[in-house]
Amino acid sequence: MDEKQSINAATLKSLEQLNKQVAEILQVQRKAISGYDYLNANELAGLLGESIKTIYARVHNRQIPFYKPGGKVLLFKLDEIQEWIKAGRYATMDELRQNV
Repeated sequence: MDEKQSINAATLKSLEQLNKQVAEILQVQRKAISGYDYLNANELAGLLGESIKTIYARVHNRQIPFYKPGGKVLLFKLDEIQEWIKAGRYATMDELRQNV
């Protein structure tokens, strides 16, 4: 009986985490649709599937474009993030063969 409860508790925790991630992604999507161009660090972490710690490390190392108006709030412009993602694209083997 304890094993079943343990499995159920683990499943419930996983579902709660998944629900939180889906909610964050939906919030980002609503912002994009409404014309709001900026994301905060938490929203960006959810969108990229990275931890907030990784986002802050990318900012610290200047690996990702960001804004810090007033020196406090950390914001990311959605279209710049999309371009940053595209810039990290790797060509497929077929594309590489065609270019040779």
